[in-house]
This record gives sequence, structure tokens and C-alpha cells, in this order.
Amino acid sequence: MTEMANILEVPVKTVNMRLFRYGIKPLTKDAIYHKSALEAIRNVPGKGRPPKPKPDAAPEKPAAKPKKAGK
Repeated sequence: MTEMANILEVPVKTVNMRLFRYGIKPLTKDAIYHKSALEAIRNVPGKGRPPKPKPDAAPEKPAAKPKKAGK
């Protein structure tokens, strides 16, 4: 798992959690995984709701009302 963490540039605990989440089990007791396991955990979407898409053009603000002269 350490080698996978170095290749992906993420902490070892992250690699461990991704493997667990996807149900990928090691080939041996020494935690040796198949090469396809690295590709399976490479691009994992983040947890939670995705951010809202930003509109292409920002809506224009209405013109400010002119201030009244003092009473």
C-alpha cells in the first residue's frame, strides 16, 4: 500500500480506505494487490454533494436608485 500511496501522492490511510470502500481484497496476507487495484482507486470522486455549477454570465445588478435631496 505504501507504493500505491507514493504513486497516487496521497496518504497510506487514504489508499487503505479507498481499497476498503471498493471491496478490493489483497492477493496475499502481505497486502499485495493486483495492478488493476491501483487504477480502480486512482480517480475516486469526493464524498458529499458536488458543488453547484457556476453560471456562464453573471447577472447584471439593477441600477441604484437616485438619492433624494435633503428635506
